[in-house]
Amino acid sequence: MTVDHLYILQMAVTGDLKVGRSKKPFARMKQLQTGAPHRLKLLVVARYQGHRESRVHDRMAKFRLSGGSEWFSVDAFGSIPDNVVELMPPEVMEDPDWWKT
Repeated sequence: MTVDHLYILQMAVTGDLKVGRSKKPFARMKQLQTGAPHRLKLLVVARYQGHRESRVHDRMAKFRLSGGSEWFSVDAFGSIPDNVVELMPPEVMEDPDWWKT
């Protein structure tokens, strides 16, 4: 079993999404935040599901941003697999447009 966790981040202002895998997704978000032009929010952490990263990337492929293999436009949100969306905290689903403010 992999110890990596699948995570999805979203960037304020643009709504861009990042799908990745990490043993420490919260620390990874902090690391990415240092180079990000806008605030990042962790939408989901799927524990021990890091092995699913490439399948999620494949589902979201048509929304991939140039120059960033793990970054996708906000339009990719609907392509996130249902079993991953189900892991999102209720506040994410209640305010999916949080990034616009």
